[in-house]
Formats: sequence, C-alpha cells, structure tokens
Amino acid sequence: MAADPTDVIVTGGSLGITTAPTVTNFAPVTLDGTAKTTTATMDAFQVNDARGSGAGWNVTVQATQFAEWDSTLGIYVLSGKKLAQNSMSMPAPTVAANGTTSASPSITAGPYNIDAAGAVKIASAAVDAGMGKYDFTQGGALTLSVPANTYAKTYRSEATVSVVTGP
Repeated sequence: MAADPTDVIVTGGSLGITTAPTVTNFAPVTLDGTAKTTTATMDAFQVNDARGSGAGWNVTVQATQFAEWDSTLGIYVLSGKKLAQNSMSMPAPTVAANGTTSASPSITAGPYNIDAAGAVKIASAAVDAGMGKYDFTQGGALTLSVPANTYAKTYRSEATVSVVTGP
C-alpha cells in the first residue's frame, strides 16, 4: 500500500474594516443659559482579520476636537471657537462573530471620551483570537455635552475608527 500526499497552500489576506461606520449629525441645540446634551448615532461596522497569522488586533476610535465650521466655505474657521475636549462620549459596542469560530475579541469597558488627545481602544483580539469577520454594533447613541457658555456657531468633529495589529 502506498500513500499519495496532497498539499494545500493557504495565503493570508489583510486586516481591515470592511464596513466602515458613519456618524449622523448631532441633533441641533438651542442655548437657554444651561448646559445641554445632544445625541447622534454611529452605524454598525465590521472588522475582518483574514491574515491567517493569529497576531491579534485592536479597534480604536478617535474624534477631533469640535471646532468652528464654516459650512458655506466648507472649511474650519481659522482661530475659531472650539468645544472642550472630552465632550463627546461613545458607549461600549457589542461584537458578534460572523461566520468564524475563532475566539471573539473583548470589549473595553465604556463609555469612552472619543474626542480626547489620542485614540481610545474599544476592543482587542488576543493572540490566536479574532481571526475572521466580526460585526460591531453600537451600544447606544453618541452623546455630546454642550456647556451653557458655548458660542452660537456650527462645530464639526471627524471620527475615525481603526483596526491595528496587536493584542
């Protein structure tokens, strides 16, 4: 009896966000001499680790500080007004495996101030975990705190969700 070996070559793909989230505009605020809170929504997003390396990964979120925006010109106002950093809060998302049996990533306890000085880690896949596709769903609305002494202007922030290598 003779054995007949057969091989398969498996090539790794990439790590990335395959369905990027979008953020709606916050509900308008009318100043009345008291601090206000307004909300917006962030869509679900999907992370895909097709590298086949088991290296692990982290999901981070970072938003810029809200700065005065000139919607007519489509530019930030030079030396314009700003809202304080750490004004925008995001609740912890939920995560579900999408067609993979690899161990799911862990979610960092929230809520998170995402308009901070640096990116905030919201999820982490350990070494030998998080391989395949994962669906992230927001655990609630984004919240923006607007102080009573805010100038009546239009403000803009840009939020970025990233996935990077590392447990």
